Amino acid sequence: MVKMTSKIFGICEAFILVLLGAAILWFSFSANYGLLMNEKFRWLTMTGAAWLFLMGLVSLAGSRKRSVVNSLLFGVMLLIVFLGKPYTPGANSMQMPDSSLQAGLWEQIDQTRFPRKDLQTVSKESDEIYGNNMSFTTVGVAKRLEALDEHGSFALMTTVMYCCVADAFAVGLRVPFTDWRSIEDGQWIMVSGKLVEEQNEIALPNFRVGNAVLSNVDTAYHLKPEKIMSYDRIDQLPLLTARFGTRARLFEKALQESGLWQELERKGPFTVFVPVDQAIEDLGAVSFDELSKGELKRFVSSHIVKGKFFTQDLMEWDRLESLNGQTLQIAFANARFRIDRSRLVFKNDEARNGVLHFIYPAILPDGWTRKTDTPAPGNNE
Repeated sequence: MVKMTSKIFGICEAFILVLLGAAILWFSFSANYGLLMNEKFRWLTMTGAAWLFLMGLVSLAGSRKRSVVNSLLFGVMLLIVFLGKPYTPGANSMQMPDSSLQAGLWEQIDQTRFPRKDLQTVSKESDEIYGNNMSFTTVGVAKRLEALDEHGSFALMTTVMYCCVADAFAVGLRVPFTDWRSIEDGQWIMVSGKLVEEQNEIALPNFRVGNAVLSNVDTAYHLKPEKIMSYDRIDQLPLLTARFGTRARLFEKALQESGLWQELERKGPFTVFVPVDQAIEDLGAVSFDELSKGELKRFVSSHIVKGKFFTQDLMEWDRLESLNGQTLQIAFANARFRIDRSRLVFKNDEARNGVLHFIYPAILPDGWTRKTDTPAPGNNE
């Protein structure tokens, strides 16, 4: 009976290890990993998950030496964890005394987004701005809290910093505003004003902003607004014509020569299914140099659709109409999108006036054949 119970527990333990390893391994490959964890630890998560999965398989195999093998694998995993240097912030590694912000463990902060020199000047700049009675402008996310509502104000979360997990902590300023009810929670706004010394500290409950694990409002100063404006992130993005990058130089050239370049610099919005350079090179014997401007325009416009369609939007459609009047069939199967015969290889590259999806192969206008990729007779314009 004891042996049977022990065997059952052993099998359960093995299954748990396999399932846990598989789940963590799936998460480490997921695009959502960066929302919860720091990207620099992705390899560590993958490795640890693989070891858990392997330990479970060894247990399921019923090897007589599985205890020794499991102990060895567990030891190797601990060594990997030690070498990877993951950590939990110490009690004094993050603090916000009166007018300063200190962040320890600099080597763990994502300095591509928040350079150390910028973080070190936060408190100095605040003191200088306050001491010289200077006006300044800042952008942030509004956070509505009941405790702040009672004081006719809201929190403007201006800085989010990485630590051991992505968006680990966020800091902001209290903004008193007569029309505070018009400010929506999560709204991006731009505030111009002056720092004023905080006379009465307002007790705030624990709260989170986005994915931030720790959020705090400065207790030394609040921001007295002179002007509050809605801030649209989209307005800060470049136009579609500035988003092609190095992977679609040939299509960019065709767009310019076809005369449609100016079209994509307008308000839009447009969705552009951009053939990568390899897709253009694989068209066949006919080069763009041999096409008339009308044929080139027809080819380019077959890749452009009016409207802004991210992948989540495309799932609601089975066809779209391109600028040249061509019907583009949309299919989604096996977690992949297809636009006619083209598959999306890079998705959701957002611009101010639309969105880009990079595709392979290229979309052919109606009347063109894929064997030779030449226009059908009589289609020259």
